Amino acid sequence: MLGRLRTAAKFFTWGLLIGLLFAPASGQELRHRLVHWCTSRLQVGLERTRARLTGSPR
Repeated sequence: MLGRLRTAAKFFTWGLLIGLLFAPASGQELRHRLVHWCTSRLQVGLERTRARLTGSPR
């Protein structure tokens, strides 16, 4: 039981440190990055679907 607790505490500590190290500058910047990533992925998917339906290469 104590071994599992130590392991959980170790992973929690490492996760916290890594999360703080790579944390975004602000919530607004994170939202902007997420929206940009989602829209670009959606755009690529739509282009691929359009190319498949029309039979034309990209």
